[in-house]
Amino acid sequence: MIRHAVAEGLVILRERAAVSLVLAFSLAVPVALAGVGVALHQWLDPIAGMAGEKSSVAVLLHPQMESGERRRWIADRASENPEWKISEVSNSDVIGRLQRWFPYLEDLIDTGDSTLPPLIEIQTDDPDSVAVLDGREEVLAVGPRSSIQQTLGQVAGRLATVVGVLSGVLLASALLLAAVWVHLELYRHADEIAIMRLVGATEGTIRGPFLVAVVIPGTVAGLLAIVGSMMLVASFSRLTSSLGLSEVTISTPVLVLQGAVCVLLPLIAAGVTLARHSRGAAES
Repeated sequence: MIRHAVAEGLVILRERAAVSLVLAFSLAVPVALAGVGVALHQWLDPIAGMAGEKSSVAVLLHPQMESGERRRWIADRASENPEWKISEVSNSDVIGRLQRWFPYLEDLIDTGDSTLPPLIEIQTDDPDSVAVLDGREEVLAVGPRSSIQQTLGQVAGRLATVVGVLSGVLLASALLLAAVWVHLELYRHADEIAIMRLVGATEGTIRGPFLVAVVIPGTVAGLLAIVGSMMLVASFSRLTSSLGLSEVTISTPVLVLQGAVCVLLPLIAAGVTLARHSRGAAES
């Protein structure tokens, strides 16, 4: 029975070789894009997690504040705002930041002719609450209160949602394509199936060639989807690396799932359609 199914399935494929290859490619495209979408979703997840992180606001204090006075001032602000987490940036870190951000100040800093104001950082869920420090005589400046991390996290979260929905739509389109593909093939061979039933052929004998005829193109579609998704992910990875971001990778389970989907979707569609044809023939 298996030998007969393979032989007859290859005959069906030879008759419709070009169409089967086109349909296999059409099935591979949405599955490959869905796999890339999953890879992008996994890459965006850590960035999206930054949306819940606390914001850090830099506050520059007056350079004439003594260390004891500065510590008391920090303790008072912490007691007034228990939701704040206040930390003092060391003088060496301030110098390192200035040298990194403003290289032209390096000579001035090295000579020791500059008096650096103390810098503190306030971590809070509500960065706008730090605005109360504006205008105080002991405060020189309050840094930006918009959190780049939170903004990036929110954008990444929305993008991950869009990518996830798009991947689901692509998989649904792949399932619909497989169902239409199998239905058209069975409709084209409806007369042959009717004759086989009239001569007493078993359902296994009838269904075998059609199952083989969809498994082989499905396997080809799976290989195309895996290769295509790997190439697309490699392109995205080169782009993100050039921007100084982490590489985009696609995991082996996702690649295996892509191949399985390309084979199983047409196979399931064929099984369901053949069962419906069988019930229709039995009722008639």
